[in-house]
Amino acid sequence: MIIEKAVLTRKIDAEVKRIIDTFRTAVKYMILFRGKGIEFAGLREYVPGEDDASRIDWRASLRSQSLYVREYEEERDLDIFILLDTSSSMLFGSQGMTKSEYASVIAGVLSYAGIDSGDNVGFAMFNRSVPIFLEPVNDVYQYYKILDLLTNESMYGSGANLKLALDRVTTYLGPRTFLFIISDFLGLGKGWETSLKMASHKFDKVLGIMVRDLRDLEPPAAGYMRFYDPFTGRAAAVKTDKVRKRYAKYAKEQYDQVLAAFRSSNAEMLNVLTTESFAKQITRYFERFSMV
Repeated sequence: MIIEKAVLTRKIDAEVKRIIDTFRTAVKYMILFRGKGIEFAGLREYVPGEDDASRIDWRASLRSQSLYVREYEEERDLDIFILLDTSSSMLFGSQGMTKSEYASVIAGVLSYAGIDSGDNVGFAMFNRSVPIFLEPVNDVYQYYKILDLLTNESMYGSGANLKLALDRVTTYLGPRTFLFIISDFLGLGKGWETSLKMASHKFDKVLGIMVRDLRDLEPPAAGYMRFYDPFTGRAAAVKTDKVRKRYAKYAKEQYDQVLAAFRSSNAEMLNVLTTESFAKQITRYFERFSMV
């Protein structure tokens, strides 16, 4: 099920107000303190009482016999790039919203916040291929393009190939990138872990946002249920009482494998359930930057 544009817009408006300040703080931190965001702009004469004496350039001052301070400019060239999983497993939902609907709200909120903060925002969707790739720009029309894509039913379905998507992103984007990967991280295909390492090595930051439904973690104790494989379409009737523990164990092992891949790549992971407020989760994540 794909979210309607009017519903999506309302949800984005409600959530973005709660994250915008902490989002700006996090982006400013990345620009100023990751060692790449300050550019030397030149020298000017020192003004006692106004300038920080620690910024005096003593070598230049000795040459000119006057005190000079170094001036810097803040680089505002950080790209926010959102990579969204639109494969068949994302179309599942048992708690009111499907994972794809919930993920669409996340993508919309991050897009809006990035553009509002003055940063370039890019966007791509991936399933078995990468049907959409929007290069990062700071333009309000980019946000509306993303909204159109998020509510376009033809963009959803089929298998998932995260390796292909990461390879394309890593090839075409510059190092000053904050990459968000929004996915349930199920059925991603082979080789994506190596591609994740390459992306994390190149970009300033990579954050995976794992969107899960409660039933991804454990089935209900409800007697017989019919299960569908979203990638093959195969179905089977299963007595959930007999498989709940095995199902939960497998789900935990699969989650641990994904988390280990992110940690070994020096990338980060944020977990959200479709029953939770995304704004609360992402705000907690961004607030870490304000405490540095």
